[in-house]
Parts: sequence; C-alpha cells; structure tokens
Amino acid sequence: MRFHSIGFFAALLFICFGCSTNIRPDKPSLKEKLYALTDTVPGTVGIAIISDTDTVTVNNGVHYPMMSVFKLHQGLAVASTLEKRGNSLDSLITVRNEELDRNTWSPMIEKYVEGDFKISVSELLEYSITKSDNNASNLLFRHIVSPQKTDEFIRSIARDTTFRIQLSESEMKAEPMLSYLNYTSPLAAALLMRQVFEQPLVAAGYQEAIKHDLSVVTTGQDRLGSAIKDDDIQLFAHKTGSGYRNKVEELTAHNDVGYFRLKDGRSYCLAVFIRDFNGSENEASAVIADISKCVYSHFTSH
Repeated sequence: MRFHSIGFFAALLFICFGCSTNIRPDKPSLKEKLYALTDTVPGTVGIAIISDTDTVTVNNGVHYPMMSVFKLHQGLAVASTLEKRGNSLDSLITVRNEELDRNTWSPMIEKYVEGDFKISVSELLEYSITKSDNNASNLLFRHIVSPQKTDEFIRSIARDTTFRIQLSESEMKAEPMLSYLNYTSPLAAALLMRQVFEQPLVAAGYQEAIKHDLSVVTTGQDRLGSAIKDDDIQLFAHKTGSGYRNKVEELTAHNDVGYFRLKDGRSYCLAVFIRDFNGSENEASAVIADISKCVYSHFTSH
C-alpha cells in the first residue's frame, strides 16, 4: 500500500496538534485545591479527610493543640469508666460551689448560680460536648476519669495514636502555653470521629448519647457546618476547639472536626486544625469554612 506522503503527514500533524487550542489541563485535585486555600493563611493549617474511598491530608505531621476537641475523647473515656463501674449516665455527682470557676467559659453556671448541687453525668457530658463548657469538663475529670486515664483509654481504641491528653481545662487556663501539650494530628482526630459514628467503642446506650450530643453542638457555627445544605445532608456532627493567644499574640488554636453523612448514603469526616494564627477568631473560622465548602462541593458534585 502506498501513502501520499504530504497528505498523510498533514493528517497526522492535525491529529496531534490541530486541536491544541482546545486542550485543557487536568482539573486540580482536591488536595491541590486545599493547598491553594491554605498556602497564604497566616498560620499552620492541618487537614484530614476520610471517606469510604479515599484519605487526604494536608500538613498532618504537625502537633496541633486540641483545646476543647479533647472533650470528645473525654466523653468516650467517661462512658467506658461508667460502663466498667456498672453505673448509668443518670448517675449523680455532688458538686461543691468552690469546685466551679466562675471566670471561665461555662454556660452551666447560668443554671447553677450558687451553692452546692447534684448533677447527672449525662448533663455534664451534654454541657461539655454541646456547649464546650469548661466547668463540666473539669468536673468529669475530677470525679470520673483523669486526663491521663482518658489518654490511656483512647489509645486502646484509636486507629491513630498521634495525640496526647495530659491537662484539664483548669490547668491550661492557669498556664495557657501548656495547651500545646494536649495535641493531635488532624488524621487522628478525623479517624476517631469516624469510629464514633461507624464502629462500636463503648456500650450502645452511652455511645448513642455521645453521638446525639455531637450532632447538636452549639459552638463554632461559622466553621465546618457553614458549608452544609439541607438538600444534601442527612447528619452533621462536630466538636470544636478554640485556643488562647501566645506570647506574640497569635491564636494558638482554632479547630473543628466533623462527621458528614449525605442523603445518598455516603459519608466523610473532615478535621481542620489551625495553629499559631496571626489574625482574629472570625478570620480563622472563615478559613475553616472555606475548606469545608471546598470539601463539601467535592463530594456533592460527584
């Protein structure tokens, strides 16, 4: 067979190059989009996303102060301790008035204004998880399970042990820079949140109570949850954490870790931790919100 050489090569060139003006680069990956969102942030941003099909991390090798995110860990340790003791969440604790710090974040003191009182473990957990109440957390550490025993229990169930719980809210308030000692990687936090919603960790009744509390958290409404739309979401649950200012006036921590279940049955966990942020809390929340919107759009558009 003979080819007309000029026609053949002209056709070949057209196939290879003739449509070059229509060639577009591949769309950026989710990880590339996340790096683009975080590269100019005046602080260190760590991200972990876990879905049924993939795991994506950004800056996961940094220790991020947990702040109140550890109240998720604490809740599980409290449940395990009660279970071992044969006590229910309705068990009552007697609280002395002098045990309360009335100069910390604590919505519960609006109800318990003065004097000694009794309160159930269930109510303390609700205050601690849903409202991030520092007095409630301190009381649970003092009366039920210590920070060290909390750390020990979570290590026994966690898929990723890149975390440390050593201090209570009262100890961190006394010396704010010690809050760096209560740390996690984003992936460890996201994995634990996923375990809470998809794997039995403690007796069912205790775990259901924790899951419910996480689904009605009132703090940090301008963070991860700002991305969700009722048309797409079946369940959103999360736990926030907010830090102090360090010696150079940076925000030590601004965090949120959440579980998202879409109406089509898919789910994913997203953890965003910001460390040493040179800006306001509102600006840090906006960073978390933008990341959440990016991830949410990725899952709802596929």
